Amino acid sequence: MSGNGKGFGNSARYQSTGSRDPIWTRVSGDPGNQGLGDSSRTSASDEKIQLQCSTGSHGKGLNVTSAAVFIAGEMAGSGVLALPRAVVEAGWIGLVLLIVFCINAGYGGSRLGACWAIIEERYPEHRERVRNPYATIAYRAVGRWGSLLVSGCIQFTLFGAGTVYLQLSSTIFKDLMDDVLPQVGICLWFIFIAILLVVPMWLGSPKDFWVVGIGALLTTAFACVFIFSQMVIDGLHNTEPVPFKNHGFSSFFLSFGTILFAFGGASTFPTIQNDMVEKQHFSKSIVIGFSTIMALYLPVAAGGYFIYGEAVDPNVILSLGHSSLVSMANVLMAIHLILAFLIVINPVCQELEEIFQVPHEFCMKRCILRTIMMCIMVFVGETIPKFGKILSLVGGSTITLLTFVFPSLFYMILCDQKAGDWPQRHIPLHMRVYMWELIIIGLVGGSASTYNAILDIFSAESMAKPCYWPWP
Repeated sequence: MSGNGKGFGNSARYQSTGSRDPIWTRVSGDPGNQGLGDSSRTSASDEKIQLQCSTGSHGKGLNVTSAAVFIAGEMAGSGVLALPRAVVEAGWIGLVLLIVFCINAGYGGSRLGACWAIIEERYPEHRERVRNPYATIAYRAVGRWGSLLVSGCIQFTLFGAGTVYLQLSSTIFKDLMDDVLPQVGICLWFIFIAILLVVPMWLGSPKDFWVVGIGALLTTAFACVFIFSQMVIDGLHNTEPVPFKNHGFSSFFLSFGTILFAFGGASTFPTIQNDMVEKQHFSKSIVIGFSTIMALYLPVAAGGYFIYGEAVDPNVILSLGHSSLVSMANVLMAIHLILAFLIVINPVCQELEEIFQVPHEFCMKRCILRTIMMCIMVFVGETIPKFGKILSLVGGSTITLLTFVFPSLFYMILCDQKAGDWPQRHIPLHMRVYMWELIIIGLVGGSASTYNAILDIFSAESMAKPCYWPWP
């Protein structure tokens, strides 16, 4: 399907916008942006002038380096804490999977960048800033059902990630405050943090995202350095053999989802590219961003595997010896998780506000809706108090689709589409085979991971007791 529906580019949800505020901070259908996607363009020079004017009046946008910072900052964080346990349950091949998934996720990101280049080439109305670029790619590739599916996957991913961030924050706060408030458990800390963050959730969208992006990356980077340093210290003092045991296919596929969660930033890649000055250089940002991520992930994952083995906790920080390094790592990760929560939950809130037609200005309806959203997250988190289960479910389902399946599929479909004035594109056979391999591996591995994650959540043997359960 060529997706020539002209009304798509001018709709409230997908219209173009010349605003230079970061795209993910804008609410769909903002009255201040109405009509920007409707202006006619009589020539390529007129389009260029309009783009230059819109860019020059508000700023220069992202360059290659700043885009790479956003890519790394979006992904680095909660996933790194669960990687050592995932590698242990997968066996030594888990370290190989970590590298392979990093390469494949990076390639998927580059395919999304290529998809957007095709969209801009074919549809002038998308050559400025678009609100939902991933959904726009899906719409142009397969139609409205694809855009709805992609939007649903993104919302589920962000909701799950937000819940995981709250759970990890509660775990970290308990570890930090255990000497002062030993009677306060993780479940109570979860509620306390939710109450603490519900008011910031009311305040629309964060604006200075370049600061948040750099802060998210730096806090995670220093935390990883502190964690790995403590691992080395623990390893030097370890006098007993590191315990290992064989794990079955169920554990392997749960690890599959957990490792993929660590590379779950694909849903934001088109948005980051869309905010770049030179979008054609997005692949360079991908390489820099993923290289940075691997430099952070691999030492922590390998250290947890070789130093602690089976003794490693699902949150690796809880396996480390108590020291000032661990305390600093905890504080940094707590800051990162709080910032990341406010970032990832905002698009979910905006989507719900569009559905329920909540006014864009601050009002009681927004406060009530976002408070209800927080209550739902608290209920899910208190019902499934082990964050690793949610992490495996999200990683094996929607993140697999957004990272492995959709990028390659949409790219091949867009390249195969033909119209009178569209340049023809040829995909070499080896690239097409590789992309189909990614799609098949994603579908098979993701389905198995999702299935095992659901079994793990609801099975009588492994089901964690909800926090509100009245008996032990």
